[in-house]
Amino acid sequence: MNRRSFIQHSSLAIGMANLPPFAEGRIKKSSADGNYSALLVDNRNLINYPVEAGKRTSLDWNYFAILPDGDGTLIEFPDLSPSRGGRLILRLLTALEIRDKREISVSLGRSGKVIWKSFPIWYASCFQIFEIELTVNAEELKREGIRLKVTKGDIPIYCYTFDKQRPGSHLYQENDRSAVRDSYFDKLFSLWSVQPFGWMEGCVTDGLYALAATGKFPAADKTLERHLKLFFPDDKQLKYEWYDSSVRDNIFSNHEGGLPFAALAKKNHRHSALELFTKFCESRIENGTTTAKSLTTEGIYHLAYPLMAVAEAKRYHLGYDIALIEIIERIDFLGEEERIHQGASKDKSRTQFTNWSRGYAWFLLGLVRCFGIIKNENAFKNDRRLKVMREAFEHYASIAMKNLRNDGSWGAYLDSPDTPFDASGTSGIASALLYASRFGWNVDFGEQDRKHVIKCLERSLTPDGFLKENCQVNRGGEELQRSDFRVISQYAMGLMAHLYT
Repeated sequence: MNRRSFIQHSSLAIGMANLPPFAEGRIKKSSADGNYSALLVDNRNLINYPVEAGKRTSLDWNYFAILPDGDGTLIEFPDLSPSRGGRLILRLLTALEIRDKREISVSLGRSGKVIWKSFPIWYASCFQIFEIELTVNAEELKREGIRLKVTKGDIPIYCYTFDKQRPGSHLYQENDRSAVRDSYFDKLFSLWSVQPFGWMEGCVTDGLYALAATGKFPAADKTLERHLKLFFPDDKQLKYEWYDSSVRDNIFSNHEGGLPFAALAKKNHRHSALELFTKFCESRIENGTTTAKSLTTEGIYHLAYPLMAVAEAKRYHLGYDIALIEIIERIDFLGEEERIHQGASKDKSRTQFTNWSRGYAWFLLGLVRCFGIIKNENAFKNDRRLKVMREAFEHYASIAMKNLRNDGSWGAYLDSPDTPFDASGTSGIASALLYASRFGWNVDFGEQDRKHVIKCLERSLTPDGFLKENCQVNRGGEELQRSDFRVISQYAMGLMAHLYT
């Protein structure tokens, strides 16, 4: 049975003819309501514990430290309700980046009974959720609490605390899977979906903007404004940290981190931080080419696309030309007949992450989101570069469709069937194909394909709406991407959002 026949006849497609109506933005209460218990840190000296000089946790939220020495960190659960039932899921929301493989031991607080010898916290970004199931009964857990200690790594792990106003580390009592889609929107339309400023937060803000633009999701627009306010607190400031948690207020120099400026330009085109972004983009161009010695696919979605959004909002014609230079060079240097390299040097001496699905998504989603803006500009109606963009998209889209698995997914690497499913790459590629099909481009991605991918992704949602099964951020290299290590990633929820537009 071929792929399309499988989609038409699979029992997975039954009952998917109509997506639930969100036209008025009325999202049901999350299945998690009341199921979160705060972690009470016994030693108050560990609250807002000092971090390395030059670094900062984001947004001035409270956090606590898990130490590698002494007795570790004792946690109690005063709000835990044993009568509620359900699996007991411990979640840690990281407050400072981690660039290696850290691990934590988890034991009962008083008896010392080991629950988890090794809880992996690998290559974490800020605002990342790690979870494990605590295989003890709720009465025992409430009576004893737990003790956390860093067992691999010699510096503390920092995690956000939880309260009713702000996301943070918590105990989740999982007992209901009846409304995962509603729970997904509940989480997306909240501060739970905040990510580090740059490509990760940009995926969320672009997804929110896409939903808001449909007119069917009033909560999306309100959430978008709330997110932007965190990093752009007024009409002048940009306040954020680099991916290594170093302070970068009112500085911008990241060729893969400009995506949040797309939403900012559309919501507040007079914000002075947009000039930081455009000056950086201009500094990359000399004599009609980029000055970079190497390029990545991220630069199409995370640099060229927001630059086009700024160009449109501010009538900044130079922005279109710079964006097109960035795009065409990436098509030339990163694309081969059957492959897209996520990164390559211009002299072709080095390539990396070939046919990596998330890098593939940056390429396709960047092309189609850019086209969605520039197609409306009369000055570029006959520009041959737009034809190159479409032809490149259609060529690589056909390769993506050949590698779409029967369950509606793509693996971590498109042409490696042995690599496990990656929700982030799947979300990004499918969203790009959806937009292209709406433009009338020659892509074999129809309504049934969209629904099938959504069904696949929704199977990877936690009952309270977080998206699991994502390849970790690629600090661990290709070996980690090809492994079965998968994580919760809120930025992937932003990529997934386009499929509901």
